[in-house]
Formats: sequence, C-alpha cells, structure tokens
Amino acid sequence: MSLKIEKILVARDMSKESSRVIRYALELGCKFHAQVHVLHVMPTVDPSVLNRVALTMGADKLAELNAQNEAELAEKTKAQLHKIIQEETELIECEVVHPPEVEVHHGDPVSMILSVADRLDVDMIVLGSHSKGRLAYAFLGSVAEKILHKSHRTIVVVPPQVKNN
Repeated sequence: MSLKIEKILVARDMSKESSRVIRYALELGCKFHAQVHVLHVMPTVDPSVLNRVALTMGADKLAELNAQNEAELAEKTKAQLHKIIQEETELIECEVVHPPEVEVHHGDPVSMILSVADRLDVDMIVLGSHSKGRLAYAFLGSVAEKILHKSHRTIVVVPPQVKNN
C-alpha cells in the first residue's frame, strides 16, 4: 500500500500553539509534495445578542454593519495568516513546493472545518490540541475531538508544546 497525500487542511485558531501546527502541516506538505490549505474559522455572534442589538439599531443597519465588520476582520486575519506562514516556512528545512492557500470563514468551527475538508477533498486534516490544566494528557480540545469523531479523513492532532520546568 502506498501512502498518497496530495492535499492537507490545517485548521488554525488564534492560540500561540497554532503557529507550530501550521509549521507541522507545512513540513508534511513538503515531505509529500502536497498542497497545504490553511483555514481559520471565526466564530459568529450569538443570535440572542444579535436580536437585542437589532431591536436597538434596526435589523438592516445591523446586517450592513455586521457584514462590513466580518469582511474587514477576515482580511486582517488573512494578512496575519500569510505573515505566520512566511515566518514558519523560513523555519522548516525543506522547500515548500506549493504555496499554501488561505481561507477565512465565519461559523461553527467543527462544521466549517468538515465542510471545507469535503469541498477541497483533502487527504488529511491537521489540528492542534488545546488540553489545559492537570488533565492535559487526558482530553483533546473540543474541536479536535469532534472532528475525530465526525470525519472519515486522516486526522493528525499536534499536541501542545510541553514546557520543561
């Protein structure tokens, strides 16, 4: 059996550890000559909050303001991701064959990651684990855990960097 990986999706959040996760995905991309897709999912505002604000300022004005803010934030996030990708690319030893592609979406992280993975037909999803506290080795981050249970694709979970005391 030959292992063939042509497309890798790496889902990135705003944690400090996520740059390492991107680097790991880039290194995998180098080794397999695969296209790496970097995805960031921005959470949406709770509907109950939106309803309250809509009552105050009007639904049309809120929708316009929300769309404008989401677009601006998405562009800023893309720029930040491109900078991180550049920095992480300089830290790896192999040459990136395919420049990584970046997507930023709004929505539920789990459903959006699965949706983008299906649309791109990726062979692998790379995620970070955000275990915290004393149970650091017992649980994965909730997004990683849900993706593991819901996806039929190969999932690589990059653990948090262990700090030496």
